[in-house]
Amino acid sequence: MKNIFSLLLALLLTNALFGEDDTCAIMAGDEIDTEEFTEVLGKKVFFCCGSCVKAFDANTAYYIKALPALAKKFSDAEQKKLGVDKVKLLDQRFCPIYPERVVNPNSKTLEYKGKTVYFWSSSAQRRWKKDPEKYFKDAMSKGHLPQFK
Repeated sequence: MKNIFSLLLALLLTNALFGEDDTCAIMAGDEIDTEEFTEVLGKKVFFCCGSCVKAFDANTAYYIKALPALAKKFSDAEQKKLGVDKVKLLDQRFCPIYPERVVNPNSKTLEYKGKTVYFWSSSAQRRWKKDPEKYFKDAMSKGHLPQFK
């Protein structure tokens, strides 16, 4: 019983410090790092690493619209001020190589079978180029390349 109480207390404290979620919104499943954050309209937004901070800072409105965990941190008026209402989301949300990572319109790209495929990083592009058909089949089976349907 003491362990359950301690666990609940720890969860409550984490939520109080970091908001509703203690995992990164951009790299799904990765724990946030309290030293990796950015501020938007006076609010701290925490991520797992500097790469996610950099991606978010360069595409703030896009990620707020694409990710409910981020959207709920901002009121409708704040979202409008940030231009979230003007954002058009990509059909593709996840990197086909690193499917826990959310891509954005400024992500690395390659053309494949006449369509644009978005990647989290240049290393993801290099892996794709080594065996595109393998990665394509895998990503399609997981529903990560909706632009091909």
